[in-house]
Amino acid sequence: MICKKLTGKTEKQKKPHTQNSMAWVSWIIARLGGWNGYASESPPGPIIMLRGLQKFELQYEGWLLAQ
Repeated sequence: MICKKLTGKTEKQKKPHTQNSMAWVSWIIARLGGWNGYASESPPGPIIMLRGLQKFELQYEGWLLAQ
């Protein structure tokens, strides 16, 4: 569900990885952390990944509360 919101409108911002792979999860976490997803940008670093993981954990906790 999160991936649908993070997929960009341009072809360059669409997820390039197969679903349920580690690269796919890393791409989602990086996008949550604020990475734009363009190949011309540098790859996401540890700070972006940490921010994304923190946002993902908050969303997951919210989802658990809603269950």
